[in-house]
Amino acid sequence: MAKINRIFLVLVLVLAAIPVVRLLGGDLSGSVTVMQQVTPAEARGGDVVTVTGYALDASHLKEVYLTDGQQDYRLEIVEQGNVAVRVRIPAKIPAGQLRFAIIVASRPDLLEQPVFLKILPALG
Repeated sequence: MAKINRIFLVLVLVLAAIPVVRLLGGDLSGSVTVMQQVTPAEARGGDVVTVTGYALDASHLKEVYLTDGQQDYRLEIVEQGNVAVRVRIPAKIPAGQLRFAIIVASRPDLLEQPVFLKILPALG
């Protein structure tokens, strides 16, 4: 009889934890938004690049930025799917090595990604 009570208690605790985890912003679906690669690896202002990864669709990924750690540059999302997002680089962006950063649906803060893009100097 005691074993059944323990199993029932564990089941009740697990079921009770689900709303608490969701309330605290946890994602129980198992999908984590992450960027893995950018093509091409170099671009100029105005170019469109493709970033691949996981859970990049509109229900997960809200905004995309390039950052140098001090300044953040918001990118225009041109096309968005589950495993790829195409973004346009702003025309007025300084040359250098910048890191992608994102805002996801479940969190309001900027999350830096392990993907870099080299911005080439503007022509002319």
